[in-house]
Amino acid sequence: MENEDFDRLLKICRLSMEKDAKDKIKHDIDEIIAYFNSIDGVECSKYSPAYQPISVPARKRPDRHEPFPEPGKLLKNSKIYRFFIVGPKI
Repeated sequence: MENEDFDRLLKICRLSMEKDAKDKIKHDIDEIIAYFNSIDGVECSKYSPAYQPISVPARKRPDRHEPFPEPGKLLKNSKIYRFFIVGPKI
C-alpha cells in the first residue's frame, strides 16, 4: 500500500496516530494484502464451490401462541413518556 493511500485511509476513518503506530499498522496491512495476493495465485478452476459440504436439515420449532399470565407485570417497572416506553441511555 502506498503512503498516500494509507494517509487517505486514515483520513477517511478519521484517525490520527503517531509515526511509529502508522508504520506498524501499514506494515500489517501490507502483510495482509500480500497474503491475499498469494491466495489469488492458487489454481482452483477444476474444483466446484462447496456451499454447504454437509447436508443440514432445517429443524423449525412450531409456532404457537403462549399468552403471558400477567401482562400488567411486563410494564410495571418501566418508565413511560407520552405512551412510549423509555429505555436506558446508551
